[in-house]
Amino acid sequence: MSDLPLFDGAATVRVIEAQPLAHWLRGRTIPELVRGAAQRYGTRRAHRFLEAPDAAPVDQSFAAVAARTDRIAAAFAAEAPRPVVASLLPGMPLTLPLLLGAMSAGACLPVNPFLEPDAILHMLTRTGARFLLAEGPSGAQGVWDKLPAIRAALPELRILICGEPEGQADRVEDWLASRKDAPPAPLPGPGDIAACFHTGGTTGLPKIARLTHANLAYMAFLTAFGGGIRADSTIPCGMPLFHVGGLIFGGLAPLWAGASVVQLGRAGYRDPAMTGALWRIAAREGADILFAPPTIAMAALEGFTAPAPPRLRHWVSSAAPLPAAAHRRFTDITGLPIKEAWGLTEASLVLTFTPPGGESRPGSVGLALPWCRLALQSLGDPARAAAPGEPGLVLAQSPGLFAGYLGQPGDGLCEAPHLGPGRWLDTGDVGQIDADGYLFLTGRAKDLILRGGHNIDPAVIEEAFMALPEVQVAAAVGAPDARLGELPVCYVALVPGARATPEALAARALPAIAERAARPRVVRVLARMPLTAVGKVDKLALRRDAALGVLREVYPGHQMRAETRAGGRIAVALSPLPPEAALVLAGLGLDLLADTKATE
Repeated sequence: MSDLPLFDGAATVRVIEAQPLAHWLRGRTIPELVRGAAQRYGTRRAHRFLEAPDAAPVDQSFAAVAARTDRIAAAFAAEAPRPVVASLLPGMPLTLPLLLGAMSAGACLPVNPFLEPDAILHMLTRTGARFLLAEGPSGAQGVWDKLPAIRAALPELRILICGEPEGQADRVEDWLASRKDAPPAPLPGPGDIAACFHTGGTTGLPKIARLTHANLAYMAFLTAFGGGIRADSTIPCGMPLFHVGGLIFGGLAPLWAGASVVQLGRAGYRDPAMTGALWRIAAREGADILFAPPTIAMAALEGFTAPAPPRLRHWVSSAAPLPAAAHRRFTDITGLPIKEAWGLTEASLVLTFTPPGGESRPGSVGLALPWCRLALQSLGDPARAAAPGEPGLVLAQSPGLFAGYLGQPGDGLCEAPHLGPGRWLDTGDVGQIDADGYLFLTGRAKDLILRGGHNIDPAVIEEAFMALPEVQVAAAVGAPDARLGELPVCYVALVPGARATPEALAARALPAIAERAARPRVVRVLARMPLTAVGKVDKLALRRDAALGVLREVYPGHQMRAETRAGGRIAVALSPLPPEAALVLAGLGLDLLADTKATE
């Protein structure tokens, strides 16, 4: 196989597509990918774990990762055919081999450890999980306290504890030692399910997307190509491994390329010590690529001292669009280009990437990757394509498109794959494509602020506030309004040490918002922006806060709280409960929770 060319523009995509996809794959399944990496790169370092920024590293070679993966797969397969192995583990030395072994033997189910026990139980039950990997009592994510409820509800589930000292019951290390003579696991096929990932899932119970070995084998290549990952790359990873981006960019793509990953402790970017030491770690480890969501990129500026570490080539921004103003600020301060990536779990990760060897365009998430196709559907008329220059709903095709959501018991286990005619996936994102093929996302269709007859793009508001140097993060949402439906509210978090009133920020930002209807009625300065477990701004939390802000004007002195229900609707509890509250809430598009003793 010829060397992978540097992605520098659309012409490189055509070069890649001139060969069949099989030419670029290094295995059609996870076992083939892992074993192939061991054969090519042997004793070279594949993975380094740092418990703390200056802790002694724990290293694994490509050969060691493959040997542990095979051993783990054999142990799982010896107890059950094609088992589902759930994981609540943070980043630890054994986490990646355990997940790879689970995929080799059956399917892995990485679970957000910060979810409530009911949501975790839902996923374990729906997938028929046979094993659960978890931290012991020394873990800092609260998992240990959730295990009794899980054990009581699922007594047949085998819970294995990772990373605890000898003597701890159910240690995964002891369990593996007791099965050292297990025969090799039967090899999976490309069409077999390798992983189940729960999607965003902040309302109701999360959906479970099924990804095949073929999906992930393709995505390992595609992410390495799109991100410019090379055999001499060193990539610090602070993304959680329960997120598809953390597993692929911090695991499978480096295995494909022969790159080395530096795992930033158990908590990754959630650990302020790791985030604060990121530039120092990058310099010491000789990192050439950093990757993290926009919120981490902006937070990392606080600890930056010029010049950037010498080997760094670029920062990959993923998980959420990066405002153009934030993109420019980052590059102006660090001198590093940002390469944005965009995709979603249902596409196995990426669909577009800003070319590592090409132009970075602030506000754009780059070009469609090999064998990925994009189309824009009119927001007002789903029967037609969006006109040139008109924002549209982004539809996508790709070999990475998932095998469907897990359905309800008894319905064949898989719902309709949520793909339209011609297997086009509705991504839920709104955007435009320029004459050179660069995609510019303007937000999520569900995040549009519906003011009267206007569809307001939150990005227009966020860009105006992000252009202010004292603003670190800005997020706009709709607050309910009985007459207009919604009115925009903008939340901002300031850079550390900055001081500014909402009025002063609004006075400077609002003139930059051309559409008067988009100018927010309220600006709120937060000490800390709420984030999801993968570092995205939690707009559902902001929408709840905006709804409560409106209700406090209607019912001053009342205690209240809000919940987000499936479908994104907000339900509110009031105490004391006014007799007309249900009617008032209905007028605001809110539901009433049956709770008259609510506390805020």
